[in-house]
Amino acid sequence: MLGRRRAYSAKGLLTAAAAAALISTTLLVALASYSGAVIEAGGRAAVAAAPPDERAIQIRLPSRTGGSGWVSTGEDVGKSFSAESWTATDAKLRESFARRFGDTRLSVTAAGYASGLRFNGDTGDAVADSYGVVYARVMFLEDLAAHARLVSGSWPQTGAQVPQTVVGEAAAHALGLKTGSRVRMTNGITKKVQEVEVVGVFAPLTADDPYWLLVPEIAEGVEPGRNTYGPLVLNREDFFDGWSYLGNSGWVVTPDLSRALLSELVAARGAVTTLGEVPKELGYGEGGQASTHLERLVDRIQQASLVGRSDLLTPLLLISILGGYALILLAALLTEGRRAETALLRARGASRGQLAGLAAWEALLIAAPGAVLAPLLVAPLLKLAERVPALAAIGLRLEGGISPLTVGVAVTAGLGCVLAMLLPALRGGGTYVADLAARSRPSRTAVAQRAGLDLALIGFAVLAWFQLRQYDSPLSGVAGELGIDPMLAAAGPLGVLAGAVVALRLLPPLTRLLERQVDRRSWFAAQLGVWQAGRRPHAGPVLLLALSVAVSTLAWTLAATARQSQLDQADHTTGADLRLTETSWIAPRQRVSQVAALPGVAAALPAWRTTLTAGERETAVSLLALDAAAAGDVLRMRADMGDIHALTAALTAESRQAPGVAVPAGTKSLRGSVRVTANGQDFLARPREASSALFTDEHGGVHVVPLAESDDADGYAFDVPVPDTAGLRLTGFATDGPDMPFGLRITWELTGLSTVAATGAAVPLDLGLPGGSWGVPGSHGEVKVAVTGDGARVDMMDPGGAVNVPYTFTLRPDAPPVTVPVLATPEALAALHTQVGAKVDVPLWGVTTTVHVTGEATALPGGLEPAALLVDMPALAAHLQREGAPRIPVISEWWLRTDPARHAEAAAAAASLPNLLTIDRHALALHAADDPFGAGARIALFIAALGAIGLALVGVAVDVRATARRRVAELAVLNTLGATPNLLARALMIEQAFLAGLGVAVGLLVGMFVARTTGPLVILTPSASRPVPPALTTTDWPPVLGTAAILLAITLVLAGLVATTMRQRLAAAQLRIGADR
Repeated sequence: MLGRRRAYSAKGLLTAAAAAALISTTLLVALASYSGAVIEAGGRAAVAAAPPDERAIQIRLPSRTGGSGWVSTGEDVGKSFSAESWTATDAKLRESFARRFGDTRLSVTAAGYASGLRFNGDTGDAVADSYGVVYARVMFLEDLAAHARLVSGSWPQTGAQVPQTVVGEAAAHALGLKTGSRVRMTNGITKKVQEVEVVGVFAPLTADDPYWLLVPEIAEGVEPGRNTYGPLVLNREDFFDGWSYLGNSGWVVTPDLSRALLSELVAARGAVTTLGEVPKELGYGEGGQASTHLERLVDRIQQASLVGRSDLLTPLLLISILGGYALILLAALLTEGRRAETALLRARGASRGQLAGLAAWEALLIAAPGAVLAPLLVAPLLKLAERVPALAAIGLRLEGGISPLTVGVAVTAGLGCVLAMLLPALRGGGTYVADLAARSRPSRTAVAQRAGLDLALIGFAVLAWFQLRQYDSPLSGVAGELGIDPMLAAAGPLGVLAGAVVALRLLPPLTRLLERQVDRRSWFAAQLGVWQAGRRPHAGPVLLLALSVAVSTLAWTLAATARQSQLDQADHTTGADLRLTETSWIAPRQRVSQVAALPGVAAALPAWRTTLTAGERETAVSLLALDAAAAGDVLRMRADMGDIHALTAALTAESRQAPGVAVPAGTKSLRGSVRVTANGQDFLARPREASSALFTDEHGGVHVVPLAESDDADGYAFDVPVPDTAGLRLTGFATDGPDMPFGLRITWELTGLSTVAATGAAVPLDLGLPGGSWGVPGSHGEVKVAVTGDGARVDMMDPGGAVNVPYTFTLRPDAPPVTVPVLATPEALAALHTQVGAKVDVPLWGVTTTVHVTGEATALPGGLEPAALLVDMPALAAHLQREGAPRIPVISEWWLRTDPARHAEAAAAAASLPNLLTIDRHALALHAADDPFGAGARIALFIAALGAIGLALVGVAVDVRATARRRVAELAVLNTLGATPNLLARALMIEQAFLAGLGVAVGLLVGMFVARTTGPLVILTPSASRPVPPALTTTDWPPVLGTAAILLAITLVLAGLVATTMRQRLAAAQLRIGADR
């Protein structure tokens, strides 16, 4: 009975407390369900984005068991690689992997490969090997129709008189095949001629499907680095009927890790470590191979999940802090309002346990609705959240409802609400007289301050910040075992809470300072309002507003910082607006004109890239060569990484161009004749096939044009296309032939050199260099060079020695030694044991190169290693040609600057070019925005910010109303003494404005301080490493200031609403004065 009467008398406060508990519990349950969905979606996205060799395991087995593919007789081979033996091996393999991966769902596909087959007759545009042979990839593929689509024709039928096959689209184009073609092949081992009929052409449904690991030729029609074209796919029955001799088989096993738990990921990683035993288990000994990079994917999913869970725990902690403090504030108001009643009950014999029981009953009454309703409210709330564009873009599916997770979180949150409501009531009380004295003369310091807990909290926050600065990855320590990183999750909330409690210590001195200021003026309402603010028994509204504004500021700032970091990473990874990377060994000769013709491209720079090792630790050092004079306007490098224009200007100051003969503008081809003779006889029957012309463009890119590209049947005359680029110079000729016999003088002679315009008119090209000469560097033996007009002659003789000298040389203009200017990162300087301004020798493309370090950049863009060098391409090209480098690097990349208005058009056109990978900074940034971990964490922070606003409004509204009710008696006395209701209303408004303004200001300062100190430390990549370039704090000011202004405005509106009722409240209070005496 007493409990019900007490609850009814404070029904307004209890209702507000129940609303705060419901909001907090619902948000916590929703965020817990939301976090699980984000982690699951992140795992799926990580698997989908992984390259095929990280998602699957490849197994290759030879034609027979025992560890060797070669046997003595064909009969033995037939027995060892038949349909029956293959089927048995297939079943054993599937059983082996099912045992290794347990309950993880597996996808297993298989293939068989014929051996030693070479094409007969016309092979279209296919490139033969040095012996003129083009090899064929004939195979069978399981489930091909499920992974490919027919471009033309139909799928093959088994048992046809001429075996039927389907051909990959890329191979069909390269080989000139179409539906109905007959293809004849010779088995290089048995010498048997076999024939197939093409009945269809197919293309992959999804190019990055791990299934196509079985067919490395599928993308380009040719196996990378070889001269094997295909695939030509037979049905399995036809394959084993005459095509499997000395063949081999392969499998691709793809475990589904998209929904794997942490324990399942650890088990998958353990299974990968035993793959080397698979061939032995199947009876193939050391003859088989099992390979994968699945462990990289597992590690990445583990790390990404750890970072994701930690980031998603931050909003949960923020809501817990806000909700807990809002309830503590409401409980304190409830306890303050009942101080006299509680003191009277104790005076009449009520024990502390009885009073605690009453408080516990009320706390359960407050927490129970939230704990019961939260799991039921989560489902519709999550369905609404699914419609948020950022979540819809990543395909996040949010499912709520009653589950062990939601019930567990709801119960835990409910118990937390009960505890928060009990804390003020459980504080030890004094006597009746002491309680009344405390009510009339409240302390200006909070309990936490008197106990020093706020200082301890600040100490913990500083310790967390210091700890975050000490490691590069959260996987150090126990985070990997916990599944979260406590520092990542708690750094922000701990900093916000520690900073906000400082407001409690600042309130008394600020109040006294303001009192002294207003006391000097005749502002009685202001004096009264400030005096009332200074004598409050607690700074609840200040701390609550400070916490809510700080939380919203931190949420907006962390979200903006994370997004800007993603943009910075996209820019740094790309290095330019667009970066095009060659995917084949040799770029097509029309690549220069293709890139030049791209729409919307303002500048295109060719680039070389390689990796070398340096230092005692064999540090990998990336080297990127670009034209420094033009790179400043193309490279995208954040200003704090280095002033790219100043750094490239220093490179340009030491740049050198390779000397050569200018090629007239509009030249389409180079024409002439070349002979290689010895003693008047041909030393090489077709000398043009051993010779190449070297052209250098205005950016330093060297274009090696083989003279063999001519269509003339004559082995001497040539007419080869010239690269279509500006500023082209002929900078040399290179010859690569067989070993030179001892004592034989060999003559290489070039005659009739001329340039041919588009009209077909030929103009002799004079090789004379004003003030210069031509020479052959680094040759062994006697060399004589003569260059006159449109011809050149090189006489070379090996005088004899222990080793034969190859007939290889480079004819180029003589030039002084070249020191190549470079820009280095700190890691590269450490690996090379050098410093800015020093010179050091570095081996590049077979030539010792002296480089001069002209500057230092924190990091270099373009996906380079931390240790990286940016080299001036013209100077490097001049050096390599001067020294006669045995291998001139080919242009492997193009760095493009685009017109912003036409960037999408340029990217689309570049993506359509064959054998070229397009890296688009806009696409990378867009993809990063769709990352479930990143987008999910940002949305969770926004939810936390909205929850903080809601909880703050509940707490402030109740505090304003409770303050007016608590003060109404003394205000009535003041009114009786002559203070008007309007003056008292203004005093109340000034008091609330001062407290609310202080809370909002402190919240802004704390939020910004925490965001700037911990924000860059908690922004990590999905692989749990620091982003490159490092994250910089970015503040989205409109929502930050807008949120603070809304909270301040609503607080003042609530105070204004209470102030408008001041006259009625005073009239009622005056009637009750003395009623309690």
